[in-house]
Amino acid sequence: MRLQSITLTNFRQFAGEQTFNLASDSSRPVSLLFGANGAGKTTFLNAFTWALYETMSDDVEQQDRMITDGVWRALPLGDSCEVAVELRFDHEGQDYRVLRSASLRKDSDQQGPISPAVQLWTTKPDGSSEIVGAPQETIHVILPRGVSRSFFFNGERIENLVKKGAYAEVKQDIKVLLALEQVERAIDHLPSVDTKLTAVLRKHGGDKASGIQEAIDALRERETAGQEELKVLEGDLAILIENRESVTDLLRQHAESAPIQAERDAVGGELQDALAARDAAMAERAYLVATRGFQAFTDTLTESTAAIAEGLYQKGALPAPLKREFVDQLLEEGSCICGTPLKEHTAAWDHVKDWRQRAGLQAVETAWQQLSGQLAPLSAARNELGDSLVALMKRIGTERDRVTRLEERKSELDGKLHLLGSRMEDVKGLETQRMDLNNRVGIKQQRIGAVRADLQTLAKDVEQKNKERSQAEVTDELAAKARSRSDLVQSVKRALQEILAIREEDIRRRLDAELKAVFKSITHQNQVPTLSEDFELTLHKDVNGVQLPVPKSTGENQILSLSFVAAVSKLAREIRQERRAEGDSAEDAGTYPIVMDAAFGSLDQDYQEAVSRALANMAPQLVVLVSKSQGLGKVVTQLMPFVSNLGVIETHTTNTGSVSDDIVLKGTSYPYICAAESDYSQLKVIL
Repeated sequence: MRLQSITLTNFRQFAGEQTFNLASDSSRPVSLLFGANGAGKTTFLNAFTWALYETMSDDVEQQDRMITDGVWRALPLGDSCEVAVELRFDHEGQDYRVLRSASLRKDSDQQGPISPAVQLWTTKPDGSSEIVGAPQETIHVILPRGVSRSFFFNGERIENLVKKGAYAEVKQDIKVLLALEQVERAIDHLPSVDTKLTAVLRKHGGDKASGIQEAIDALRERETAGQEELKVLEGDLAILIENRESVTDLLRQHAESAPIQAERDAVGGELQDALAARDAAMAERAYLVATRGFQAFTDTLTESTAAIAEGLYQKGALPAPLKREFVDQLLEEGSCICGTPLKEHTAAWDHVKDWRQRAGLQAVETAWQQLSGQLAPLSAARNELGDSLVALMKRIGTERDRVTRLEERKSELDGKLHLLGSRMEDVKGLETQRMDLNNRVGIKQQRIGAVRADLQTLAKDVEQKNKERSQAEVTDELAAKARSRSDLVQSVKRALQEILAIREEDIRRRLDAELKAVFKSITHQNQVPTLSEDFELTLHKDVNGVQLPVPKSTGENQILSLSFVAAVSKLAREIRQERRAEGDSAEDAGTYPIVMDAAFGSLDQDYQEAVSRALANMAPQLVVLVSKSQGLGKVVTQLMPFVSNLGVIETHTTNTGSVSDDIVLKGTSYPYICAAESDYSQLKVIL
């Protein structure tokens, strides 16, 4: 989807018919529009979503006042006035023109609600237009409404993407955008197919098979109820956590509680570090004991073994240097090495014969030599084990003491906040609210754990019943076919679930990697963003090898959210282009514009410059709405080489006094705020 132009007709501040060109190319993807506070930047942003979905953001006040106030006041009673937004764009090789409009009759000075109609046309190769029969459905196919929040947004409120309550919606939006919902929809539809098949089995399958099927149906009903409860619980938990963090932020910002809250945050972070260090040392000790613990019991083993062996050696029970094979050769040859004849049953023969009994076998001697060589290293290894265990116990003791000290300090700080609350009702109320939310979070987490355990048990029970059903005797041919087909449906469902899980994890990993890359290109902090399995956006920093969470400021939330939007935009294009290589997508598949208002509102100058540099790489097309304070200087310097359309929203005001103001762009001064006989905004094209 590439924007070509937008035309506003009496749309809130924009009186009359006004058009702004949005066409751009890959070398200059940015359309930059300046406007003062109240000029209509937010209105201009909402014109896109109103044209496409008939929706506007919650921050737009008095949404019934759709027609420009000056136009409405000048309209005679009984006459009608039109309000409309026309958007031209192309998508996957097709040109579109969408028009949402309404006519409102003036019966009083107050504007009433309107009922706009939407029309959609496509342009044929010969240049003629053809009306689309189902315009809203077609728009939703091109860009689903839920996904649009990632491409049309107010930068000062984009941090909503990182709130706990938004993760479930964001995850679903990503599935839609990256074409995972088809698999999910197929999984959702399979149970209805299975229900029809199992109805036949219950009716004609016989007592045993029917009874098993009824048991399966009951288990699946419980499973469905559990899954629904889990969704509700997870949503409630996200909201509770978000509320708890909001209360904590208020405590942190409070003048008197802020130092205590800041110290408690620091102590909490250090406590997590200490717990991690203690657990690591305990794990290392457990591994050492498991792999080398036997060495601790070898304190007298080497000495006793050596003593026993020496006694046996003296008795001749252990091998000596003289080999039995050598003595046998002497006896066979009948001559000793000293030359004495060795005749059988003589004294010399008996003496050598006695040596033969004392001589060792070669294999036994080798074993003895190996054992002798291992006695000394075994003693050294035992001493080394002792030293290692002493060092680990010291580490564990140190970290345990640190954990205890930090827990006590955290408890003291909690108590201070309570004492402070006794003198300051607002702080006390916030702290009480925080503790209540913390308890409710714990209760929800316990219930979620119980429901998940129940679902695992139910899944195992269903699997067992399916096995019993497969083995049950079914004489009716129709019921047998129904059972076979039901088994096939279950196999398909399991396969699709595995496919969905694999694709979800692949998408999450790729999105996480892209998020890290974009965030790193913007921030100068030593922080790393992470996209969790639940699509939760978090920030961490490395402290001596331990990953600690970072409390996110408004600016960091804004950068994190912008990085996420950029990552989603890029990944959408990559995935659709991969499908295009398989012949499944058009050339511009996965291409979507980003329209943002106040992208730099909460950022300092360094971050404004960094975000400006990154903006041109965020998407194939950008529409950026800024004020003078946000956009001039480093921002416009960074963006201007990439700008294809440049404009100003002139503010015309009836305010008396010296309100006129100009803006200098590309070395030329242009009206920014003008005195006028009525209040309205005017789009002025500069480039």
